[in-house]
Amino acid sequence: MATGGGADSGGGGGYAGYSCYGCNIFADPAPPSYDAMNSAINEQASRNAEAQKQMLEAEAKLQKLEADPDYQRYKRGEWRFFQAKKDSAPGDNCVAMWSKEGGAVSIVGPGKVYQGGMLIFWSADIPTPSSTQTVAVTLKQSKYQPQSVNALNFSVPNIPAGAIGLTVPNIDAALNTMLDVEHFIVEMDGRAVADIDWTDGLAARARLHQCVSKR
Repeated sequence: MATGGGADSGGGGGYAGYSCYGCNIFADPAPPSYDAMNSAINEQASRNAEAQKQMLEAEAKLQKLEADPDYQRYKRGEWRFFQAKKDSAPGDNCVAMWSKEGGAVSIVGPGKVYQGGMLIFWSADIPTPSSTQTVAVTLKQSKYQPQSVNALNFSVPNIPAGAIGLTVPNIDAALNTMLDVEHFIVEMDGRAVADIDWTDGLAARARLHQCVSKR
């Protein structure tokens, strides 16, 4: 609907050659002024320049991050070997941990309290209960059939990820099933909460066995 017509329109003013369809805000519609257009253009140009600046800064940060060896190891994944407690006796609480962008998995050897082994998955998608819970999970691996088992679901202060721990009768059982290249998926209630793959598993197995054998 036109709210303004030509210059001799009898209903609402306007100017020759200009009419406003569908806008009834102004009693006498008029085209935007040059100053208003110029101001809008300058404002948009300023916003574009700021967006471009932020994009360039983000690209520079990403390039710097990509050149960081620690970040590259984080993306590729890496093994670390340590004893979980500082005062551990030789061969106790030996850990081989594979960490990669998106999560981690640890193979933990026996200690004074627990003589078996444990496979622990860490992921931001795993629940973080305030106290340890027993939960039903399905473990899928590269070579082995899926297993539905009970596991421990727990969290550790100051770590922004939950943990799923699967116990094994002894560390040898865990070591003997380690493959050089492995892919794990852990499901809870039909949903994947951990999805991680490792490489160099045989070298890690040898390092972990070396630590455990000192008991």
